[in-house]
Amino acid sequence: MANPSMYIMIAVFAMILASSASADDVIVLTEDNFDKEVGQDRGALVEFYAPWCGHCKKLAPEYEKLGASFKKVKSVLIGKVDCDEHKAVCSKYGVSGYPTIQWFPKGSLEPKS
Repeated sequence: MANPSMYIMIAVFAMILASSASADDVIVLTEDNFDKEVGQDRGALVEFYAPWCGHCKKLAPEYEKLGASFKKVKSVLIGKVDCDEHKAVCSKYGVSGYPTIQWFPKGSLEPKS
């Protein structure tokens, strides 16, 4: 018979794996896919960030957790745009500081403040 504490360790490990966020939980948005993902049949919360930004780096793990918690919610998209790589998208939405988070209602490419 296995040690009961081993079962506890396995259970805790399984819970940690199940609750941890992955990079796939937040949709990476680009010039190519922004209009295809945002403004469609669900609302979208979009983070505009720069990879070198200290505040963005601090926000990243929490934003990934948010993405994980909304992964199965079909009515909300959690996305992010790297403004160093996709300057045109960030410029289009008036992003001047990082991070900037904007809400796009269902069916709209106009963010609400």
